Amino acid sequence: MGSQSFSPRRFVVLDRDGTLIAEKHYLSSPSQLEFLPNSIEALHHFRRLGLGLILITNQSGIARGFLDWEKLERIHRHLEERLQAEGLFLQGIYVCPHGPEDGCACRKPKTALLERAAREHGFNPEDSFVIGDKASDIQMGQNVGATTILVTTGYGKEVADCRELGPDHVAKDLAEAARFVEAKLRIIDSLAQFPAHPGKENAARRRLWQRAQSHLLAGAQLRERLAGSFLDSIVAAASMIGEAFRSGHRLLLCGNGGSAADCQHMAAELVGRLCQTRLRGPLPALALTTDSSVLTALANDNGFETIFERQVEALGKEGDILLAISTSGSSPNILRAVAKARSLSLRVIALTSERTELAQQADLALEVPGHNTQLIQELHLAVEHLLCFLIEEFLFPSEKDRVAP
Repeated sequence: MGSQSFSPRRFVVLDRDGTLIAEKHYLSSPSQLEFLPNSIEALHHFRRLGLGLILITNQSGIARGFLDWEKLERIHRHLEERLQAEGLFLQGIYVCPHGPEDGCACRKPKTALLERAAREHGFNPEDSFVIGDKASDIQMGQNVGATTILVTTGYGKEVADCRELGPDHVAKDLAEAARFVEAKLRIIDSLAQFPAHPGKENAARRRLWQRAQSHLLAGAQLRERLAGSFLDSIVAAASMIGEAFRSGHRLLLCGNGGSAADCQHMAAELVGRLCQTRLRGPLPALALTTDSSVLTALANDNGFETIFERQVEALGKEGDILLAISTSGSSPNILRAVAKARSLSLRVIALTSERTELAQQADLALEVPGHNTQLIQELHLAVEHLLCFLIEEFLFPSEKDRVAP
């Protein structure tokens, strides 16, 4: 199975189909084997980190008669030969040949194969990284206390929105999973400064340190994702608002709770200025969250769900823009304000999370990925500041950035 001199302390436990290789319906021939994009690069990344590699796969096709052990071994020999040609090897391949109805102890999400691998290769399952594209992969890892990563290749997209599953990280592919593992290992290394058997005070500091770094690194990885294709939407939103301001229209903003504070923050930056070195006039932005008399009167007389809708009706004009900020994207008072805005020919920009009702109702949706509400809220503020910066750049470019007529 590879070099005997390589003795890693930690292991990556990989699923096969939909994680390392392309998902094929009961793959039964070596000729069908196709590595997923970036998977070879990811395996090299894991090796550079000093990690061992184990493959654990459910192969109920054997129980169902789609292939036999001899065919499966040919497939796995071909897989290993392909890896060896890339300078890679696996410490082990572990297979469950049973069907879901057989009640065996080795079929994921049960842990017999992972525990066997840990015994044979001398690692602690809790210290491993379990990566797969199915709920059963994540649940197996959780059952032994491992760090779990769901990749959205294969079947991963179907379960990525399942909040009950709760993997430690969701990655678009194995390469992104490898970057998360590297970040996690940095946290582990930083904790080495604490005593191996700390007292109560050091134990508490160690726990807080680990949670703080995990949170900050998760936020940094989310920012990295935003720096990709998400930028197109941010630039489009800034241009839309800038054009509205240039045409004499204004921006209305609404949101609840922390998003209400965001509305006021953003309106203040636009009426005032974000960049203190840029001299410019005020921009007409109005947070619909600030007039306590209006808000309480509308909530008392007509119901809380009307507090923004009524203000949009009173203040909005055709050509204005409504920026609706909502992490959940399902607040009734936000959705009613959006419906009223559209009926009055206002354009609507939504700042929300992925696949929300609000995103579907907007002309342009800025959908921050992920499921951690705190991180989404933190990224909302980053997007809001970036919008203000780009709007200023759009309307008041510095001399060196001006385009000659």
